[in-house]
Amino acid sequence: MSLLSHMNITPGLYPDFSETTLEALVLAMGRQLLQRQKNLVVNITGKDIMDLSLDEEASVVNLDIDELEGFIDDGAIAVVEPFLVGFQPGTGSYPFNQQNLCSALLHLVMYQHAAEFSPTLNPEPARKHCEFTIGPNIRGSGTYPLILTITLTDYPVIISYSDGMTSTAQPYLLTP
Repeated sequence: MSLLSHMNITPGLYPDFSETTLEALVLAMGRQLLQRQKNLVVNITGKDIMDLSLDEEASVVNLDIDELEGFIDDGAIAVVEPFLVGFQPGTGSYPFNQQNLCSALLHLVMYQHAAEFSPTLNPEPARKHCEFTIGPNIRGSGTYPLILTITLTDYPVIISYSDGMTSTAQPYLLTP
């Protein structure tokens, strides 16, 4: 029996993050975005675009991000960062090459979503936790032509009680 390797990534492809699996990086970015939303110094409009909840009993996290604005830049989807805070751009190739946190999270979720449909990367086809939508901005109040959403549903986590309660993403995808 061979040992399967989880969806390992090179730490530091996004210099602000040290996670070593795709699942952990996605969750860490979602949590950092939530911290930015809560910080009224960087969220000067008080914009409330996301909710993150932990179901301790089921060991899952749910993340919903709504009403991100975006546009097409040289054939690629770009997300407008809603909060005034710096971000060190990714240093790798796609999807590790985005210029802001929201774009990075969207493209990582798109990448992970595609991996969830690959039998070689996802040995349990029923395990699909990542979704996103990209549609026209028909509200009339937005500056940019696209509205994007990101959803993590029943995203598996490992809960630890050794130093208070902490949760980390539980890897479920395999390295290609």
